[in-house]
Amino acid sequence: MRKMTIITAGGLIGLLVVCLPASLLAAGNPGDAGLLFLRQGMGTREAAMGGGGVAATEGAAAAYWNPSRLAFDTPGTAVLLQQQSWLGAFDYTAAALAHHASFGVIGITFQGLFSDEIQRYGSDSVGIPEGTFSPYDLSFGLSYSRGLGEEFSVGAQAKLVYEKIDIYSGQVVLFDLFATWQLSKLPGLAVAASVTNLGGQMTINQEPFDPPRTFTVGAAWTAQSGSLADRVAVVGDLAFFNDGNNKAHVGAEVKVVPELALRVGYRVNYESQGVTAGAGFRYGVLGLGYAYEHITDDALDAGHRFSLEFYF
Repeated sequence: MRKMTIITAGGLIGLLVVCLPASLLAAGNPGDAGLLFLRQGMGTREAAMGGGGVAATEGAAAAYWNPSRLAFDTPGTAVLLQQQSWLGAFDYTAAALAHHASFGVIGITFQGLFSDEIQRYGSDSVGIPEGTFSPYDLSFGLSYSRGLGEEFSVGAQAKLVYEKIDIYSGQVVLFDLFATWQLSKLPGLAVAASVTNLGGQMTINQEPFDPPRTFTVGAAWTAQSGSLADRVAVVGDLAFFNDGNNKAHVGAEVKVVPELALRVGYRVNYESQGVTAGAGFRYGVLGLGYAYEHITDDALDAGHRFSLEFYF
């Protein structure tokens, strides 16, 4: 039975790593995909470490990054609430819940991107506004994950995505797949893979466009022995997009004391993003987090992300 479990889990990871990128994520050009808020991420820990989350995520944020990681978390229930000001023009709000049940782990996610008011211009007017509108995007997700033996776990998520721009709107159902391998022979090391936003096109005002499909592979290592045990973590992701160049995310975390963690990271091959940093504080059932995301374009504001977490 254990041998069959290992073969099954290994086959699932192999399917993600080999088949899906070639068949579903053929590289396109920037602007080919819409709904880019779905890539904005969730959780200040992951954001502060360069956006490296697929193999290192924990708590309720894992319901977004990789629900299969939750199979290795401490049993219980975690809740995440997050608010972020982005580029000086958007408010990004997110929430997640992860609950360990006897049959697996259930995750619920919410993402909302809300824009400032934009002036509306008619086709017959010359520089004369005809009012304002406030576009927004919403996503509601439900995930399930469970372990396959002591080292492997898999997960899947379905989400309903809605977008409204002025008088036009559209919706689409998308799917995510996840797998994690916690290496017992190399304590502290985990590798993981995800493919997200699979599904059909969304249509707004009779214009169809693809969702932002992404394939990600990553690894994370946490010290398991000596004075650094459970105090130092290093993460790295490689992401393949269907609408542009490949990207990488690297980061590290150091716990100064068990309750306080300092984090730093870098986003590789991004046009206007780079250094990230932040900190997290946890005491009992309460967690507080902050992440700073630097923007190299002087015309855009840096990202400031705040989170509140509860553990039960």
